[in-house]
Amino acid sequence: MSQLPIHTLDRVMTDKEASSVVGDMVTWREPNVDEAGIYRDSETGEAVLLYAPYPAKTTELRRAVFSTEYGATLRATGTRNVSRVFGFTTRNVMTQKEACRPTSYSYENPDAQRTMNATATVLGEYLRDQLPEVYEADYQQAEAVLPEWRMTDDSLWTSGVINQSSQLPYHRDGSNFDTWSAMPILRRGMDGGHLHLPEFDATLNCRDGWAVWFNGYRYVHGVTPMQSRQSDGYRYTIVFYAKRGMKDCHTYAVEIGEARKKRKAREMAMVGEDLTAVKNKLSSETLLSNGVVKIEK
Repeated sequence: MSQLPIHTLDRVMTDKEASSVVGDMVTWREPNVDEAGIYRDSETGEAVLLYAPYPAKTTELRRAVFSTEYGATLRATGTRNVSRVFGFTTRNVMTQKEACRPTSYSYENPDAQRTMNATATVLGEYLRDQLPEVYEADYQQAEAVLPEWRMTDDSLWTSGVINQSSQLPYHRDGSNFDTWSAMPILRRGMDGGHLHLPEFDATLNCRDGWAVWFNGYRYVHGVTPMQSRQSDGYRYTIVFYAKRGMKDCHTYAVEIGEARKKRKAREMAMVGEDLTAVKNKLSSETLLSNGVVKIEK
């Protein structure tokens, strides 16, 4: 595999200045990052981006994306984000999900999940070949997560999301490890929808069949507006990332066992509350039947 050329990016914002635009919508911008290569900070020499054609055929990946059912969420900015998560996810007390677990994608569309696993391998190997120092540093962090919670036993990533023609405001991937993500792009008949990193004023041309690798935890990024040129136009990005909370997950067997205990305790507490309510009702009815006046407060 040939080594990609090296390009440089000039920093135009400090990290603090970039943070000030988080939550803002990205304005229309024409791409100024258009060539395949490794892009480094011109001052520090640190790798910022890896941008290249997807290093395999996209046939299976495209099939998986098209076979996926998506859901829409409304953001505070008023925009709709149409997406679907895959891989693994952490416990969530608020939604009573008491165990680390595979996402519903894994059993609703197992063939597509297997394709995502294979894609994670392709993307990880390409990053290792082009930027071994980044790969090794990220792999050391990934080892904090048990192999069964990674997309493959030796994968850099635990999870992912497919975004369907969604314009995302400036943000950082704050729930992830401080590691690189990978993002293949599939598109047709769609203008705009490019990736912008304000710290370098770098707008990546999100071409069909290309991919970008970068640290979405460290660098603020967002998506430019997009406009479909035809009725069946689309823009999909498939983002692979390492979810930081997965490092706290025990083995699958332990997670399921603990979840059952918590669920049983919650159900018993609910039964106890119901019994208390029945006792209180019976006591009130007894007082009333004995001629005691019940005073409502």
